[in-house]
Amino acid sequence: MQIVCSKPELLKGIQIVQSAVSTKSTLPVLSNILLETKTNQLKLASTDLEVGVRTFIKAEVVKEGALTVPAKTFSDFIRTLPEGQEIKINVENATRMEIRCGKARCVLLGLPKEDFPVLPEFPEENALTLDVKALQEMIKKTSYSVSTDETRYILNGIYFILDKGIARMVATDGRRLAYIARPVEEKKLAVSAIIPSKAIREVDRLLSSDGAGVEKVRMSITDNQVAFKIGETVIISRLIEGHFPNYDQVIPKTSDIKVQVATKDLLMMTQRAALGSGDRGGAVRFALDKGRLRAMGSAQGRVEVEDELPVDFAGQAMEIAFNPIFVLDVLKNTDAGQVLLELTTSLNPGVLRPLGDDQVLSVIMPMRA
Repeated sequence: MQIVCSKPELLKGIQIVQSAVSTKSTLPVLSNILLETKTNQLKLASTDLEVGVRTFIKAEVVKEGALTVPAKTFSDFIRTLPEGQEIKINVENATRMEIRCGKARCVLLGLPKEDFPVLPEFPEENALTLDVKALQEMIKKTSYSVSTDETRYILNGIYFILDKGIARMVATDGRRLAYIARPVEEKKLAVSAIIPSKAIREVDRLLSSDGAGVEKVRMSITDNQVAFKIGETVIISRLIEGHFPNYDQVIPKTSDIKVQVATKDLLMMTQRAALGSGDRGGAVRFALDKGRLRAMGSAQGRVEVEDELPVDFAGQAMEIAFNPIFVLDVLKNTDAGQVLLELTTSLNPGVLRPLGDDQVLSVIMPMRA
């Protein structure tokens, strides 16, 4: 293999695939990046056997070939190379790569392409097209509720449902739930799957990077895999097997109390009260009475914080306690200037939703104050 390419182009490709490189595997090849020529392009790929990423960059291909090389050493060396000079990569045999740029030279020992797991092609059959901004919004407004408890593996991802032209995403860790629904172009396809949080993070990272430059994403779900096609990049992941809990049962259908609050005001008040709730996991008490909403946090008498906001409320006084982190996660990830706080009793879940959008909501279980 013999290729010539620019540093920015090669670095762009490395940055796209590097986060899928395995750091814990006993298989040495999973710590490598695959480089393989394709006409006038260079393919870079990596996988940890859970998630695989493949992308193409521009390169002048002098001689066809392929090799896998240690990801960290390769990446670190390319970063140190001078700007504005061509990078020449030469592979003379199945395991030895030489990189030259100006006077700089590096020789890396790699592993043959045949040792690298084969990443499947993007399955175009039953693929759907999603708007980038809509997908980013759906990820943003649900991913914070994904469980990190590995003993509840079924909750370690986002539940994606497509039915009758509506795409839904749901995430829960058992103590809170986030839900969003958005219309899509695809009207006939019906699929559902639990997508692992690592795959979701990879998609979000790529969409958020300056180099993404695309407006649409192709997505395809098969029996045990999900694939995303973003420009020249494909992300493929295993699905989480099993049945996601019946989320619809968790969402309260009615509420006795609805209070409208400015998002920023509620965010700041909750942050202040959380300082009084002590270490992570402490509760903040929210008290409603005539014309005001109070937030109170106290930690075993060492510290007490209290604040209040004026609200349009004339009902019977009530008090409910929430984990402040759950409330803050919702408020930090909403774009709305106003939110609705919906309550029934101090023992029932509360609901936070952006004003004017009934297709987004978060359910939060109360705590014992």
